Amino acid sequence: MKFLRVEWTKKRGIIALGATVLVVSAFILGGYVATGNWNPWGNRHYYQVLNANFQECHTLSGVQTCSTEHNVLYDAGALWVQRVTSGETPFGCAPSTTCGFKYIAMSAGTTAPAATDSVTGATNGDCGKPTDTELTTNGFARAAGVVTDISGSSPKSSTVVLTFTATATQAVAKSCLVNQSTAANANNIQLATATFTSITLQNLDTIQITWTISWTWT
Repeated sequence: MKFLRVEWTKKRGIIALGATVLVVSAFILGGYVATGNWNPWGNRHYYQVLNANFQECHTLSGVQTCSTEHNVLYDAGALWVQRVTSGETPFGCAPSTTCGFKYIAMSAGTTAPAATDSVTGATNGDCGKPTDTELTTNGFARAAGVVTDISGSSPKSSTVVLTFTATATQAVAKSCLVNQSTAANANNIQLATATFTSITLQNLDTIQITWTISWTWT
């Protein structure tokens, strides 16, 4: 009888171990099917990465040239986005059809931007600030770009595209992605700025600005 009792105890242990293995395997397999990650705990730690990329294509006397330049994502602009996504009240204005990073502004200034620059409010929210001056004439007043929204899974990007047409001779060397339709606005915030080799456009010359906002999440 003792022999049989020992054998039955071993059998129950084997059955319990097999059931545990089956449950854990199902958990891991289910997690992989749902997330594409073999680590079922890996996607418990969520993060988002926000990035901005810049391209300009200008046409001078019928000849088009494009360049992709390094840009700076401002701390203040990223903080505005973070507050919106976390449900906090952002600086200046809440997201709306008239408040969002869909406006492109230009400057002739060449001062290199820094992530820590003060880039909010009526004084420093204009393109090029805190040192340079935003363009508002000769066809370069800030305006809303054509926005293509993100879709699908990570990583994905959205774009803001705007073409400026010069109405007089004008040099440009900097572009900014901003959240308001007018300069010197108390709610102004710059999200990102890119500087590039100064270009002098003549009447009817064009420059197309493309800002790409990329999101990576997991």
